[in-house]
Amino acid sequence: MLVIAIIGAIVVAILAVLAVLRWRAEAQARIRSQRKRAPDLEARIKTVLSGPKQKYGDIFTDYSVWKSEQETRLELTATDQWGRLNEFTRCLVVRYLWRVLESLAGGAVVVVDQPPQEWNVEVDTGFRDQGFDWKTFGLGPQFVEE
Repeated sequence: MLVIAIIGAIVVAILAVLAVLRWRAEAQARIRSQRKRAPDLEARIKTVLSGPKQKYGDIFTDYSVWKSEQETRLELTATDQWGRLNEFTRCLVVRYLWRVLESLAGGAVVVVDQPPQEWNVEVDTGFRDQGFDWKTFGLGPQFVEE
């Protein structure tokens, strides 16, 4: 009788673990299916990236635009040149890209760097730009050594 109870408890535990694993796999599949590349926006962002590229050189090696029901997300991969810009100038560039993306679709900008930098509505409202024009990236010191 005791053996049957132990075997029953083990079977129930295994079934519970399998149910949790199945639930997690289904949740991950839902997340992956909701998030899709947005090639139409990627084409438009390419022209937007030409402004920072012209001013600072190749600061991004790659970018992609992802769209879900809640947001549009621009992910950028940065180069070493990006790291040579001072923090304020990096913020101006990311803010510029975020504002363009907001005007196109509403979303967030993430620079894939160490550490990653994310820009969204909350960050933007708290950013003190000291009067710099976000469309031109300002005229102040722009590199770390300045």
